[in-house]
Amino acid sequence: MRTRFFAPLALLAALALFAAGCGGSSSDTTTPANDLGLKTAGELLVGSDIPYAPFEFTDPGSTDAKGFDVDLVNAVAKEMGITKVTFQKESFDTIFTNTAAGRFDMAASSITITDERKKTVAFSDPYFEANQSVMVRTADAAAAGALSGQTITPQMAQVALKGRTIGVQRGTTGADLGKSIPDAKVQQFQKIDDAFNALIARRVDVVLNDYAISAYATVAKPDLKVVAKVSPSESYGFAFPTTNTALVTAFNAALTKVKASGEYAEIYKKWFNEEPPASATK
Repeated sequence: MRTRFFAPLALLAALALFAAGCGGSSSDTTTPANDLGLKTAGELLVGSDIPYAPFEFTDPGSTDAKGFDVDLVNAVAKEMGITKVTFQKESFDTIFTNTAAGRFDMAASSITITDERKKTVAFSDPYFEANQSVMVRTADAAAAGALSGQTITPQMAQVALKGRTIGVQRGTTGADLGKSIPDAKVQQFQKIDDAFNALIARRVDVVLNDYAISAYATVAKPDLKVVAKVSPSESYGFAFPTTNTALVTAFNAALTKVKASGEYAEIYKKWFNEEPPASATK
């Protein structure tokens, strides 16, 4: 699972936009947009490893980002009084360092919160619970045996996948899991779609990746099947430069309001066709 960041000061004009945009919002608990240290006044610049559907991706021929993360960041930004949100493509293996360096205001890219990543970036409150997963070719699913349809532990994965050729996306927690498999040959790809295509082409035996993304991919790639989830679950968070505590605080306050209003649940249902777990709306 994955990560992203931000930088400087904004102008007083944004305060007027904030006041007009918030309407009945409780502005006494919300930091004015001009005090958030944004790189450009009134605009939230978001680094994101696109595509990673259904969280962030573009339609063919379009440069406009869409997806669960995109909708949620836009909803939170609106609550904060920010009038423009721009998603900028960034490779996942460099997104943390570039966020920390202030290339973006924040990063949104299905980023798992880990203690190691906290050394580089600051995280928002968790907003999504996810699992790693084991994906194989549909024709080989029957051979998965005891794995099929199960939720397994990392230790079970290490036994079942020993010696296999494993496809992962570079810099992810799926890559970390792959590296823990004894005698495995781990092939790291820049984009997760490249790992999926390598699996179809039989250049790897399995793909380890976030469950929601892999399950979504099977709709367009019926030759692939997710046969197991890996526990425990992981929490996604949005990433920020550690120096901009004002933005993190304001973002978390607005995220709480979006969850409480029911808007988070609507966004979740739009992309996953089910109600979010109760833990996700707290």
